[in-house]
Amino acid sequence: MLKPTQPLFIVMIAALICLCAAGVRADALMTGKTLLLLCASKEKDDQIGCQSYIAGVVDYHNLLRSLGTAPSVNYCLPKGLAMTQMKAVVARYLIQRTEHQDFIAAPAVAMALYNAYPCVKPRAGRR
Repeated sequence: MLKPTQPLFIVMIAALICLCAAGVRADALMTGKTLLLLCASKEKDDQIGCQSYIAGVVDYHNLLRSLGTAPSVNYCLPKGLAMTQMKAVVARYLIQRTEHQDFIAAPAVAMALYNAYPCVKPRAGRR
């Protein structure tokens, strides 16, 4: 009888984990279509998933800016902007721009926020 502390048991568990992980493919990433389904859902868990994904994109954007790396799509969110407002902006963008349905949702989130909240640069020569 094998005991859980024996090396063979540990190797078998590790192999099982690797086999399960091997089934995860690149197309399992969040697509625009999947994000829109979550954002449009009435289910609380789906709403949380939608808002969490958007928050992750915003957090990564803020990280890039804090490191002095200019994101290619730079947006400036108003102070105090609620997640529900960001969710509405992203959902509206995904409904209008169906070309994002089958692709990773993160660029669509960034574009939606950029279209709604572009950074305003001061005009040169103005005082």
